[in-house]
Amino acid sequence: MTPILTSILLHAGLAAASDEAARQLHAVRLTEPVAVDGELSEAVWMSAPAATGFTQREPNEDAAPSEKTEVRLAYDDDALYVAARMHDSQPRAIVARLGRRDARLQADAFTLYVDGYRDRRSGLYFSVNAAGTLVAGTLYNDDWDDDTWDGVWEGRARIDVEGWTVEMRIPYSQLRFKKQPDLVFGVNCRRFQSRTKEDSYLAIRPKKENGFVSRFPELHGIAGIAPPHRISITPYATGKGSHSPHDLANPLSDGSELAPALGADAKIGIGTGLTVDASVNPDFGQVEVDPAVVNLSDVETFFDEKRPFFVEGSSLFNFGYGGASNFFGLAGCSRPRRTTFSWSSSPTASASSKHCLSAALARCRTPPSFPPRSSPWKSSFSGRSWGCALRPTRRCRGRRNA
Repeated sequence: MTPILTSILLHAGLAAASDEAARQLHAVRLTEPVAVDGELSEAVWMSAPAATGFTQREPNEDAAPSEKTEVRLAYDDDALYVAARMHDSQPRAIVARLGRRDARLQADAFTLYVDGYRDRRSGLYFSVNAAGTLVAGTLYNDDWDDDTWDGVWEGRARIDVEGWTVEMRIPYSQLRFKKQPDLVFGVNCRRFQSRTKEDSYLAIRPKKENGFVSRFPELHGIAGIAPPHRISITPYATGKGSHSPHDLANPLSDGSELAPALGADAKIGIGTGLTVDASVNPDFGQVEVDPAVVNLSDVETFFDEKRPFFVEGSSLFNFGYGGASNFFGLAGCSRPRRTTFSWSSSPTASASSKHCLSAALARCRTPPSFPPRSSPWKSSFSGRSWGCALRPTRRCRGRRNA
């Protein structure tokens, strides 16, 4: 029995290795500049190997897609480039809706997922819909994503007689990876067709199973690239004015008051595994104005926190989320001028009813891959990450990948 069992295991191992090798993607080095315009007219997109092995997850799991999709990758010393051709037999029926950045619209879309550390738990995603709307975010705990991260990258889409195309340029400064001669990333691609609600991936997660990032195929071929230095400073200026009737009894005031203010957000990379986030004089005026609402209910209106320092990377505090039915997490309940914290473990608790924590003055945090396996709460304050003046700042926006 032992020789037979050994032979079975050996054949199973060889089959798994062969399947993994068949799913690998390969990037080629650019020999000429690429204009990110969505046209795919450069010679590199004609010669680079194409990944076409997409599989449906919706509506028919494990079925072949109804339309062909081709994905090619290239790189230079500064960035990773992606070209995708979404064939469509009915190009006039392609749903292209333009929206604000990070707006999740019902439209045809292409998404690239990148696990730079190849830790099979975390990463980033970059999405472009058929109208050119950009969406980006982070992946954590293998199954969850958070769209509060705003990276600096380019993406363009174009509709033609064959369907539609996408071009992306993702600078290495936006990715997180270790220094090594030959880089190996985990990557995955998704295509969504709005009119048929068809969802297809290079590597799908079965509906009855867990694990998304851990299933990513490997991207090979990137060599001679070192992690760049990462420094980003975003200054801003705000002004506030008030005008009231002049008080004749106060000769020092004419009733007008102006209050200018300056501030800045900064991100500074320390090595490949640590990012310092800092904010000087954060102000609500540094982001867009909240939309006007007419509230006729007995529930107060809640506006999401949008200041980047308080929002980006807050998934570091969303520990405990993972798997298909694990809803354990740290939640904070807050109302204006009153703050309390509590634990929530109810399986029916809505993610939108919870709050996240972030540092109010300054914090250091590692990229999405940290911590690898230990408790995020313990690691965030005992190791390479610290914070001060913690407070609930916004509703949790993490969600489990479909």
